[in-house]
Amino acid sequence: MAYAIRCYSCDTKKACKSPKKVECNNGLANTTRAYLDFHHTGINPNTTSPFIECMQERIKSNQGEFEYKGCVYSNINVCQLPLRDFHTSGRYERTCAKCNDKDLCNPAGRASISGFALIATVVMGLLVRKISA
Repeated sequence: MAYAIRCYSCDTKKACKSPKKVECNNGLANTTRAYLDFHHTGINPNTTSPFIECMQERIKSNQGEFEYKGCVYSNINVCQLPLRDFHTSGRYERTCAKCNDKDLCNPAGRASISGFALIATVVMGLLVRKISA
C-alpha cells in the first residue's frame, strides 16, 4: 500500500483555478505519469513506487499553456525531465515543483502571491505618502 498524501489535482489552466483535493493513490500517480510522458522525454511507462508526492507544473510554449497539479511517484524526478521537442522548438517557459512535506503542499500559488502583492503595494503606498507629508 502506498503512503497516503493529499494533493491538489487539476489538468487544465481553467481547472487549476479551483483544483480538487484528492488523496493520492496509484491510479492518480499513473495518470500523472501519462501526462508527464506526453509532455516530457525520459519517462519509464512502468515506473511505480510505494511513495507518492505532490507536484505542479506550468508550461507555456508555442503549443499553448498547460497547467497540471497532481500526485506523482516519488522516484520520478519530474522537475528534471526534459520537455519534448514540440515545446522547445520555440520560446518556452516552465515552472515545476514537487513536495511531500505536508498535505496539499502544491497549492495554486498565484492567488496568494497576488494577494501578497496587493497588500505590499498598499503598505508601500501608505509609507510613501507618510514620508512625503
